[in-house]
Amino acid sequence: YKWLKSIDNYKFGGILADDMGLGKTVQMLSIIAGYVDQEKERRASIVICPSSLALNWQNESKKFTNGLKTLVIRGNAEERKMQISQINDYDIVITSYDLLKRDIEVYKEMKYQFRYAIADEAQYLKNSNTQNAKVVKAIKADTRYALTGTPIENSLAELWSIFDFIMPGYLFNYKKFKSEYESPIVKENDEKALKKLKMLIEPFVLRRTKK
Repeated sequence: YKWLKSIDNYKFGGILADDMGLGKTVQMLSIIAGYVDQEKERRASIVICPSSLALNWQNESKKFTNGLKTLVIRGNAEERKMQISQINDYDIVITSYDLLKRDIEVYKEMKYQFRYAIADEAQYLKNSNTQNAKVVKAIKADTRYALTGTPIENSLAELWSIFDFIMPGYLFNYKKFKSEYESPIVKENDEKALKKLKMLIEPFVLRRTKK
């Protein structure tokens, strides 16, 4: 909680990369609940996740928080548009990557600034050229968090794309990142480039394992 809160206080973004089963959802809910408790004039936060996890987020919120108002976006296009127009009445809006692609223009029309934007199963953002990545990055929020239970070190391009969501521009544009870090590290085993990259990203990635 303290790490997530510190990231927020300093206006950064963070990647919570804990192993599966260590409670990433509950940790994020605690951040949102803390904000709701402390602020009188509060704004909604948005969770973008695989469709199979949307109701799980709502159930976890009911189970572990003291009455956070949640809205799961679903139904046909007209129903979803009506729901999105009512997000000011809720603390958490939950939608899927697939529905966000269909509804992104509605969010843009509202020009809404969420308090937190949370990308669950953030490996959905690993390819920066996909519609998934583009629409999630189009959502406006004060603070952005990415949740993933898979080691992000497996792909440096994936790492760049997730950072491009949580803190756009921090790891430069992809062309510069590839020339300065990805290519030297992957193709040449450049230890200096790897050390520099680790230094850049370590403050913004928390990974805990079950071992």
